[in-house]
Amino acid sequence: MPENVSVLFVDDDPNVLSGLRRRIMSKRPDWKLRFCTSGAEALKNLDQQGADVIVSDMRMPEMDGAELLRTVARKYPDTARILLSGYSDEKAIQSGSAATHHFLMKPCSDQDVIHAIERGLILRNYLRDPLLIDILYRMSATLLWPPVFQRLHTILQHKGQSSEKELLEFSRDKPGFIDLAHELACREKLILPTDTPDMVALIDLFGPESIKALCVIWAVHGQQTGFTPNNIEQAIHRSLVLGQMSAEIARLDGLSHETIDIVRAAAILCHIGLNIMEQVIPEKVAASRDHADRDHCDIISAEIGSIGVSHPGVSACLAALWGFKHEVIEDIAFHHRPEAAPTQNSRSLLIVYAAQHFARKFGRDSDDRTSKYDRAASFIARCNAQQKWASWEQHCASLRDSLPLAI
Repeated sequence: MPENVSVLFVDDDPNVLSGLRRRIMSKRPDWKLRFCTSGAEALKNLDQQGADVIVSDMRMPEMDGAELLRTVARKYPDTARILLSGYSDEKAIQSGSAATHHFLMKPCSDQDVIHAIERGLILRNYLRDPLLIDILYRMSATLLWPPVFQRLHTILQHKGQSSEKELLEFSRDKPGFIDLAHELACREKLILPTDTPDMVALIDLFGPESIKALCVIWAVHGQQTGFTPNNIEQAIHRSLVLGQMSAEIARLDGLSHETIDIVRAAAILCHIGLNIMEQVIPEKVAASRDHADRDHCDIISAEIGSIGVSHPGVSACLAALWGFKHEVIEDIAFHHRPEAAPTQNSRSLLIVYAAQHFARKFGRDSDDRTSKYDRAASFIARCNAQQKWASWEQHCASLRDSLPLAI
């Protein structure tokens, strides 16, 4: 993260601000923190000096947090915006959802706030690209912040019996989503086809990042009422294949359940930006594919040449907006070109890249597609994975025959 980060906190309770000042400064001493007790004071402060990130409480007199962030979005669009809200504020914040980059439910830890700010900084870097901003502006509000995902994201930030009850109620209303999670769990052999785990059990099996990733692709692709293994939209099937391959490679590597959750989620979401670009700028996406075929180049070069941005960048920007973990965002952003990643030897990125490489190699039109992409040999060597690569490839090749559909 860059130093000299400027963060503005807004809360009408001076004691809350005093506690934030003391605790956040001890953990991020290089950050420049400012504090305001009202929306009007915050806007005056921003007029005098901009901020990289603004963190506002929802419930404040005269101007609430949602109204404040709507104004900030209009006047200072480059400032990342985070809204702190109580669980009872869920309906109240809907009006501010289009102006808010992150929702953080109270009570939350200092580390939760810090991570949200750091995601905001990642997002701010993306939002400096006018071509990417144009794609976001073309997205409908329900696509930019799918309500079903927002609901799940809100529930997952709470713990205890009330949260479990709401998760079960959530799943009862969305049988298609449960079918989708069940399908991936069966593919990974985490359950038997005859098993019927509920939502709480599925979260324990996969982890929260994977469940959220599955919810995103389900929402973006129309929230079908149900799935059968032999009748799944190709884009969803591809996401499931990449998620499965990443998770199984991570298990072969003996990685933790939490890391498997991260790589699976990143792999599932790798192409969400492309799926959305196909909806909002279909002609430009078609032109990029024609470019790739005509010049026999990889899709990233073709997208940058035809559109000005690539789908990993759009995917990573959206993952940051939706509050996924840092590792998930980085793995998505560099899944085609891992050698360019800021983390020099990321094991999770290596695995997501490997899954992408093997899915391409063993998929339809494999010879033509694979020939456009050089293997990232230097990155594989940097991660000391040359010996493992062959066994990973063999394992992923064996998965191909068990898939219900072609990749």
